Order: sequence, then structure tokens, then C-alpha cells
Amino acid sequence: MSRRGKAGGKYDRRMSFDDVKDERMLVMVDKLCIWMGGILGQKLNRENLISQIRNGGLMCQLADVVQESVDDYKSSAEDAGGLPSSAPQGYKPDCTGRSMEARENVMKFLQWCRDLRVPESSIFLPDDLLKLKGKMNVVNTLLGVARRAKDCGMAADIDAPPKIANAFKGLEEKFGKKFDHTAKAFSSEKKELKKGTMTLKSGSKWKLAQQKLDSILQLPGKPSYAIFRV
Repeated sequence: MSRRGKAGGKYDRRMSFDDVKDERMLVMVDKLCIWMGGILGQKLNRENLISQIRNGGLMCQLADVVQESVDDYKSSAEDAGGLPSSAPQGYKPDCTGRSMEARENVMKFLQWCRDLRVPESSIFLPDDLLKLKGKMNVVNTLLGVARRAKDCGMAADIDAPPKIANAFKGLEEKFGKKFDHTAKAFSSEKKELKKGTMTLKSGSKWKLAQQKLDSILQLPGKPSYAIFRV
């Protein structure tokens, strides 16, 4: 039996990416692993990413490094307001993934992401990682951090393959409205981040658009790149 995605001595498929069938999504996971691993001096890949970041400590270490670029950017940019003043403080890098310390680590990291102006619609819920309910949501948040880091001058090769970006363009042309937050996640363009909330009704055009998007991405369960959190 494969040793990948082990939790408590047993294979746990939720810790691997075996259930993600869309190769384009897996390409983005690979790019994230290369970027994070290069920054942190860690060997990260599809098989160990979730287990390595589950207690939140490694993500807080990532924030430490990105914060250095943020500070440099703030010192040179004419208008760099609204960015975090510091990385997460007092996190516990060696706690277990199911401990209260791990939850505190994750909460500190997510608050830092918000301060970094990662779109709220791209930020995962704590249990997406701590209880392994949505690993692709976690990937989406980390890719959002990479893009914001790139905006602040840090090197990050995390642009999406053309087919993914084109999927959103097709939906925009059909419904005549941009998917601001989700399209941003797949674009290398630098645009002002916006905040907004919307509740979708069953049968509405936007609900149908979301369902169409889910079928394009072909991901099981909850969409990883959720346009809206209902």
C-alpha cells in the first residue's frame, strides 16, 4: 500500500491529491509546491504538502518570508497602505495537526492573509485544513498568497495554464459579468482587490454559472475555487 497521505499510521486519502482528476489543477498544486519549497528550503510535493502544512506552522513560516518582501515594498511604494505590518507572532511550529495550538496557528495565518488583501472568497475555512474538509481550498489560499507576494516584488511562477483562464473568459462572455475574485485567482494581471458578498438562489443565473464552472473544473465535492461561499 502506498505510504502517501498517512494519518495516525493509516492511509488517509484526504491528505493526498489522488482524488483530483483534473491535471490542470494538479499543475497548480505542483507550482505551489515548487514555490513554497524553494522559499522555505523544504521538499514539498503532492504527496506531503497537506501533512507538512496541517498544523499551520509552516504556513506561518511562509508568512515570515513573504512579510520581508511586503516590508520592502511598503518602504519603496508611494501608496502601499493596507498591508500587514508584521507576520504571525507566537505560533507553535512543532504542535500536532489536531491540537488547539494548530488551530491558533491557522487562525493567525488566515488573519495575516486578510491583512495581505488576499480576497475573502479565496480564503479557506480552518476546518478545510484542520479536519481535511477542503484541501483544494487551502491550495487556492496559498496561491492567493503567492500572487500577492508577486505583487510585492517576490518571484512567483504561479500563473495558471491557459485552458483554466479561458474557462472563466467563456463564462464572462456568456453572462456578461466578470467573476472578480475567482478570475483574479487565475490571472497574472495586477488589479485592485475588491470585497463583496452575494447569496445565490437555486435556479438563478449565477447559481447556474457556478454549477457550470464546477463541471469545467471537474473537482469532487465542494468546488475548490469557489466563487461564492453560500
